[in-house]
Amino acid sequence: MQPARADAVAAPGPSSIPSPRPAATASATPTPAPQYGVRLSGDGFVSFVDQAQSGPGLTPPEGPGFAAGATLSPMTPYDVFSSAPNVPGVAGVAQFDLRADYAAPKILASATLGIAYADGSVQNAAYWTENLMPTINPHLGSQALPYQIAFPTHAGLDDGSAARVSLLSGSVGAADGELNLRAGWFDLVQNDKFVFVQPPLTNVTPNIGLQPAESLGNGPAALDSWPTAPVGLPLDGLDLVARRGIATLELTDAALPALPGDGAQLVLGSLVLDHGEGTRWSADLLHLSTGGATLSTTTMYGIGAVAVPGPQGPLPQSQLGGQQQTIAGVRGAFHAARGLDATIAIGRAWYDAQQVLEPGTQAPGGYYHLGLDHPFGRAAVGVDAYRFEGRYASAILPYGAPENVWSVAWSWPGVWLKSNYQLNDNNTVGSNRQGFRIRYSLDKGPLEIHAAYARFQQITPAVYNTINQVGFVEGFFLPQYDGSGTLGQGHQYALWTAWHPAFGDLTLDYANDTQHRDFTPNNPQDAVSYQAPQVVFTYARSFGKSAVADIGYGSYAMRGSWAFGALTNVDYRQVIGFVGTQVAESAHAAFLVQWRHANFTGLPSQPGGPSPDFNVSVLVVEQRYHF
Repeated sequence: MQPARADAVAAPGPSSIPSPRPAATASATPTPAPQYGVRLSGDGFVSFVDQAQSGPGLTPPEGPGFAAGATLSPMTPYDVFSSAPNVPGVAGVAQFDLRADYAAPKILASATLGIAYADGSVQNAAYWTENLMPTINPHLGSQALPYQIAFPTHAGLDDGSAARVSLLSGSVGAADGELNLRAGWFDLVQNDKFVFVQPPLTNVTPNIGLQPAESLGNGPAALDSWPTAPVGLPLDGLDLVARRGIATLELTDAALPALPGDGAQLVLGSLVLDHGEGTRWSADLLHLSTGGATLSTTTMYGIGAVAVPGPQGPLPQSQLGGQQQTIAGVRGAFHAARGLDATIAIGRAWYDAQQVLEPGTQAPGGYYHLGLDHPFGRAAVGVDAYRFEGRYASAILPYGAPENVWSVAWSWPGVWLKSNYQLNDNNTVGSNRQGFRIRYSLDKGPLEIHAAYARFQQITPAVYNTINQVGFVEGFFLPQYDGSGTLGQGHQYALWTAWHPAFGDLTLDYANDTQHRDFTPNNPQDAVSYQAPQVVFTYARSFGKSAVADIGYGSYAMRGSWAFGALTNVDYRQVIGFVGTQVAESAHAAFLVQWRHANFTGLPSQPGGPSPDFNVSVLVVEQRYHF
């Protein structure tokens, strides 16, 4: 089986069409009559989070400015594996989805009612429990919980509570599944991720393990019955899915998460022809429009563009408004030859905005991906070539709270500072990059191995003359003066290996990202040269189908120079020990407990500044229900 590709989510196959029943015989088993009427079901959880911290890193020097909207990000106190804030305090969340399904001979309909209550530390509730119900989720723009960025030094300083009962979604469709209309909050049925991906989750979904963000593994140990994490933050609007034979058409008109006072509306159409056995053709067309107040972004083509000087380099900032983005894409996955599978993806994007520094400088941008895979037995090798131009998928979409995605100073992946996200997936290769990735996998045996190496380089130097043009995005390296531009590059080394002896499962999960950009003698602030090794060791054991437990150790470090000449100004490490278990109490209930302890040590984020060191213990207890 091929590993999942980075630029696509496979569409579900066409609905099954019942075959004509054979003539009855004396020995034939009677076919049960269809069950019509109303069926009630529900899923929910109760979560408890308790965090305790100590150390000078609880009060970062950038904290007050960051909370007030400044571009400079603090280094601590965060969990560097996820960038979720470590906040002392206790939080409790109870949340249930109650579903009613109605079945008739030609119609299927459903409605989902949500009930949620959250109390205690708002940041712990928003970042360390399951994804909150939309009507109380601050990352989706809800104001029900009194969320604000805070760096408290003891429990009780960011407490709040909220309770809501909300009709979340409804659907109506044909009984044979060939047509279905949904309204309310929903996840997409199909999407090519190089055109559109749902906004990334902001919470650390409770589990019993730990893994790097760029892990090649199969995820932390879990019970088969434990619910999987959502694919991303849900969309709010209308969604129509039509199926006929091998074809699936999805049409979507929905609002995307946005900051209070802003809006982002998406219209998306996708057509998939799935022949099965790895042959899939698809086409996507997207249009986005934004409105409301201007947005503070980390680009340099909006009005009031400025590079804010500071110990983390010249941080770009400008105001954007009235964005219009159109993206079209086609993708094919097919058998190119015997023992050789191919993937081709081509995207084209057009962008403009009303509030920009240099009107009329917009231009189209492209995305190109060619992948080849050769499976042999339990193993497979593959190579991918990518080109993600700086004018492709340029729309800047801050959402919910300005602390959502990769906020930690110098963190990796560092595609955006603060809360901005792109419409498409930029985890494998980011904006203004081209390069290749080589993969190897060995699965379904006592020893499993996943390995990858990637090298990506800037396509165009991030000089002011270029980054001031409408829609040009450099997602990582900071601006350079005209005439002194250099091309940066990055490497990624990743390995996941698992050994499955009789006494359990031992896994090693490793990733190391390097970034380098040369600088001219008169511009030492352009220097970038560092590496970010991440490693997690885990021992897990299953006890039948009713329980699983693990214990492990993780380390995330970064060392090198960032906007500081050739001198080392970035040097830190966070080590984490963890232990956890999941237990199925019955077919209707299961619980999870995880405890982790982390220690952060390193150089100050500002020369001569206070120590960033801190310690944190996190306890997460969750009870799941299904009825």
